Amino acid sequence: MKDLKNFEFGTIKRSQIKFADYNPRKIDKSNQDKLINAIKDHGLIEPVVWNQRTGVLVGGHQRLTAADTIYQSNDYDVPVAIIDVDTKTEKKLNVQLNNPSLQGSWDLDELLKLSDDVSFEEMGFDQSDIDSMFDGQVAFSNDDPNDLSDPLSDDIDDSDSSFEPSFQNAQKAIFDGVGDYDIPEIKGVDHIDDVNWISFNMLKTYKDDKPFGVHHFIDDYQFEREWSHIDVQVERLKRAKYVTSPDFSLYMDFPKALQIYNHFRKHWIAAYFEQNGIQVIPTIAWSDEDSWAWCFDGEPVNKPVAISSVGVMNSEQTKDAFLAGYTKMIEVLNPSQILYYGDMLPELEDDSTIIRLDSFTTQLRKRVNN
Repeated sequence: MKDLKNFEFGTIKRSQIKFADYNPRKIDKSNQDKLINAIKDHGLIEPVVWNQRTGVLVGGHQRLTAADTIYQSNDYDVPVAIIDVDTKTEKKLNVQLNNPSLQGSWDLDELLKLSDDVSFEEMGFDQSDIDSMFDGQVAFSNDDPNDLSDPLSDDIDDSDSSFEPSFQNAQKAIFDGVGDYDIPEIKGVDHIDDVNWISFNMLKTYKDDKPFGVHHFIDDYQFEREWSHIDVQVERLKRAKYVTSPDFSLYMDFPKALQIYNHFRKHWIAAYFEQNGIQVIPTIAWSDEDSWAWCFDGEPVNKPVAISSVGVMNSEQTKDAFLAGYTKMIEVLNPSQILYYGDMLPELEDDSTIIRLDSFTTQLRKRVNN
């Protein structure tokens, strides 16, 4: 076996495979749950690339890491494409196999057709994946209804002369706080009327004159501008009838200090919005049970709230944590209406307080089908 043109497929024991200690591709935690679910459903069926001369895994570190999590042993069988090359060729191939620029893009029309038979979640995509794939494909405005070419996202212009270091926010306003961490309070609204909803990253290009609301169920980087360019965003958001508070992430594997910081700045921004005449619907978020001690601080009681189920179906652990937090939210806040973004969990289908907020992909599919 002299070069890569001569290889063979086979099956070897996991114990024969060594991970490449030089592998430059990081293990993506967000992808691990998807791979674990795929392997649980179908088994480890896609061969990894293994160099028999060195015993090193050349391609397939993500898959094998996921399989190790499932099988918890070195004795399971692994399908392999067996090569026999020197170390330099091995390292070159490792990078080439992992280089995202060598991977193809998606045919979005075909993906939408497939989603009629197999849901995006069953394909292994979560909502953030979907929104990223379709980002830039459609803008919803009062322009030509058949025109799907308008850009969706604002350009993030960090050269804006209004930029101020975020520590200066405390010099703009210090709000009365509640709880152990002095979380600014959100007053909220009494009722959510029926309006069209857009995501924050559509605001700049949105042109419809009818009442609309702005939600923040997108990647955090899209609305970091509200923390660093708060006054610029206030002027833009005054067009909207409602604005949800920013949905800064509270991932369970985040350090507690970072989770609390994200909760604080979500509330500081929302309180600043309200101080400037914007009607805010609080976005409620939690991580694990420990977060319940502070994650509801500053939220209004007996008023409308907004939540997102994006990503909660990645594993039983995240689903259970979401449902437990949801129950605790009902107990603590008793919301009158719940603006709900993302896939509906069967356990919540009978909740009469829920107002479904179509995800971007759902809006896109409706637009294309019409």
